[in-house]
Amino acid sequence: MDKFGELTVFLRVVEEGSFSGAGRKLELSPSAVSKLIARLETRLNVRLFERIAGAIRLTQEGEKFRMASQRVVEAMAEAENAVNAADAEVSGVVRIHTALTTAKYLIAPHLPALLDKHPQLRLEFLLGTERGDFAKQGIDVAIHSGRPTELSLVGRPLMRRPWVIAASPDYLSRHGTPQVPDDLLRHRCLNFTIRMHWNAWTFHEDDALKTIDIPNHVGANQGELLRTLALVGLGVVRLANFHIAADLAAGTLVSLLADFQERSDEDRFYLLYPGGRGLAPRVRAVVDFLAEHLAY
Repeated sequence: MDKFGELTVFLRVVEEGSFSGAGRKLELSPSAVSKLIARLETRLNVRLFERIAGAIRLTQEGEKFRMASQRVVEAMAEAENAVNAADAEVSGVVRIHTALTTAKYLIAPHLPALLDKHPQLRLEFLLGTERGDFAKQGIDVAIHSGRPTELSLVGRPLMRRPWVIAASPDYLSRHGTPQVPDDLLRHRCLNFTIRMHWNAWTFHEDDALKTIDIPNHVGANQGELLRTLALVGLGVVRLANFHIAADLAAGTLVSLLADFQERSDEDRFYLLYPGGRGLAPRVRAVVDFLAEHLAY
């Protein structure tokens, strides 16, 4: 078996989590898969998997090799797709999993151009703030913040997401404007009920980082509801800049404590899709389009 074939077997073992599972998918015996991985480890002079009580897991070296292997397999798939793309019809359904705010404010404005380019393409959105299950929900593509933890997924970095603290002019006229971060402890705050680390707001004060666990007077698992609550004057909120940029420009929300905002207090979106094999033309079209329009 050539080196590319070895990478394919290695990635299938990672995806299936066992030699036997990979063997079933590849129509090889578990012993053949095990011997191939052993030869690969011998050639690389590293252990790619820890074998514990009948289970396997990637070593640190194995994880590095997985990431590099995925890039190789993706590059090969892209090379093949480049040859066949002109003749491949982009049609069918692509299921996209992401949060409501991401779909509404980042993706939706670009969809006319995507569907004008590929009129036979159909899109289905599955909305949720928590990561979806690609296999069980039939997901083709997902966009979420943070690197993927699933070994079977490729995580393509997209744009960063800075946060903004804001409140409505009406709320500020009734309750005053916070001047320093600690003032927030005396204000009514609106916060998430999911991903609780989002509720710890970090500031740069007196040449040091300061994190405040913000009291949650009204909570929701969707940022769009928190935005609405802030607009009606219910309290102070922290949301992504792209989410409330139009409200800030219109003056319906006012940015607060900008001088104290920690400059690295931002995270990055990732475009997630299955790795280890070539993508269908319909999925590849959506992946490439979103990667282009939601770049850094």
